[in-house]
Amino acid sequence: MCGIAGIFLKGNITLNIVNTISNLTLAIKHRGPDGEGYVLGNENEIIPFYSNSKSYKSKELKFLPKYALQQANLEFNFALSHVRLSIIDLTETGHQPMCTLDEQYWITFNGEIYNYLELKDELIKLGVQFFGKSDTEVVLNAFKVWGPTFINKLNGMWAFAIVDVKNKQVFASRDRLGVKPFYYVNNLNLFAFASEQKAFVKAQLIKAETNSKDIYQYLINANIEYNNSSFFENVTELLPGENLIYNYTTHQLKTEKYYSLKAKNNLNNNDLSDEQLIAEIKQKLINAIQIRLRSDVEVGTCLSGGIDSSAIAVLMQSINNKKINCFTAQFKNSTTDESKFAKLVSKKINANHFFVEPNLSNFENEVKQLVYSQDSPIWSTSTYAQFKVMELAKLNNTKVVLDGQGADELFAGYHHHFVAQWLQLLSEGKLAELSKTLRKSNVSISSPYIFFLKDWLKSKITIETSIYKKYFTKEFLQFGKVETQIQFSNVNEQLIHDIEVKRLKIFLKCEDRCGMWHGVESRTPFSDDVNLIELLFSFDGKRKIKNGVSKYFLRESVKELLPIEIYKRYDKKGFETPQSKWVLEYKDKMISQIKNAKFNFLNPNFESKINLSNSTEEKLFFKLYALAVWQEVFN
Repeated sequence: MCGIAGIFLKGNITLNIVNTISNLTLAIKHRGPDGEGYVLGNENEIIPFYSNSKSYKSKELKFLPKYALQQANLEFNFALSHVRLSIIDLTETGHQPMCTLDEQYWITFNGEIYNYLELKDELIKLGVQFFGKSDTEVVLNAFKVWGPTFINKLNGMWAFAIVDVKNKQVFASRDRLGVKPFYYVNNLNLFAFASEQKAFVKAQLIKAETNSKDIYQYLINANIEYNNSSFFENVTELLPGENLIYNYTTHQLKTEKYYSLKAKNNLNNNDLSDEQLIAEIKQKLINAIQIRLRSDVEVGTCLSGGIDSSAIAVLMQSINNKKINCFTAQFKNSTTDESKFAKLVSKKINANHFFVEPNLSNFENEVKQLVYSQDSPIWSTSTYAQFKVMELAKLNNTKVVLDGQGADELFAGYHHHFVAQWLQLLSEGKLAELSKTLRKSNVSISSPYIFFLKDWLKSKITIETSIYKKYFTKEFLQFGKVETQIQFSNVNEQLIHDIEVKRLKIFLKCEDRCGMWHGVESRTPFSDDVNLIELLFSFDGKRKIKNGVSKYFLRESVKELLPIEIYKRYDKKGFETPQSKWVLEYKDKMISQIKNAKFNFLNPNFESKINLSNSTEEKLFFKLYALAVWQEVFN
């Protein structure tokens, strides 16, 4: 797990490439505190450099630096950099940027390829020689042997760039569901990429600006980095499941989609019984957890007390049969507190259990750091809880944690997934089954018939417009429209929408930034194990909710390992903070922050119209505050 950056100059642009790549790298230094490397190149040569006095023992490995970056001249027109969080192969043979033995291919890589040992065995049988034990070296040689299609063989999370110095081409790729980030700037003067947007600001390649359309999407529709846009203007996000090819002589750039769940949405396993599917899913879960325990450093887990994180914790213990480190955010005397459930799990598996209690005072002191780490305004204070849990792991010498992000989108864990199931039954004309299912759904949803009606209305009409008119000018409201809730009459289609469009991508972004700010690698088996993902979309999605209970197949596959109280938990929280209470206490300071931002899209005296008893309005008010903090941090 690391940070990556690169820059390729176009034409005769006057730019100090050494300073530029240094600043790009400095901005993402927190992602890799264990090492730092650079290569600079032109049409004739490519040379590795270091930025400090670190010496390297090996004289044979061509990618190990021999010169300080400060010694580099300005005759180079491209550069790559890498900051390293050492997880696999802690020696210098894992240093990056790395090259093949023939020096044709150079890579800067961020992520983990969990099946690297199996791929390495395949490559050895084909005659490939290896000098180290890293998964990066496997990726590099897999590209050399199999070409770009080797991506389909990978099980893991990744964002990387490979430079082919012979063909003057860059091949970059991002993992299937977007666990690892990749952003780029492409203009008349240069092509540059980095793990985080702030790198381009630090290197003065862009200004810290956004536009009214992006602000509208964030405030009104809760969209951040919608489609492939960044919150920073002139920055593009390489989307999940995409490759990028850039020729640094012709300067042609193209992106291509190599993976989409829509193309995988087939029902070849739908004939399997529930019992057969449970057995298959359980084995896939075990495999996914087991392969994600491959590490040369300590591996722990985030434990909220919900079914997702609890499933990971109990499976980890059953596989390893040893004490594991669990990390939990707690909020004593709050209705949002889940620590009692987390304690039940940790007691059952005899874990080392660590707690952190984020509070309003800490949040006030750290909110600027939090927003800076995210590159964009945050949705809610729940991001802060995740931020503090990752810090807790770091403080307890745990460099890798497993996390349950993505389980809701695989197993159907949100209330709107119930609606998709009901609509699917309705569209299929299964009225008796629909009636039975609605009655049973009162286990998870109070008054399911009323909930169904309200949810249907949300998809047809916009009911919150009056709130937005209170806050915003007419001119601002013209930058977009208030999105109605998109409903699907097919559960799998709803889940795919949540994964590829609306929810998971931004959740994974927060996950990555919270962990990497503290030098902690977060592994998400529900979001990056291709075998598990494709199994979960190989049968009818409406089966994922049964007898009025969500995530049926996840519950049943780990039933015998869970405390009964967790198995029968039907509410959903996560690392949820007492945000409503915090906002009430912090209201005056938040208003002051918003007013200091001098937003030109706010109505005069908006503060006199605030009604925090309305949950929609409270969330909007918080987003306004977070936007104001973002503006202060980056300007």
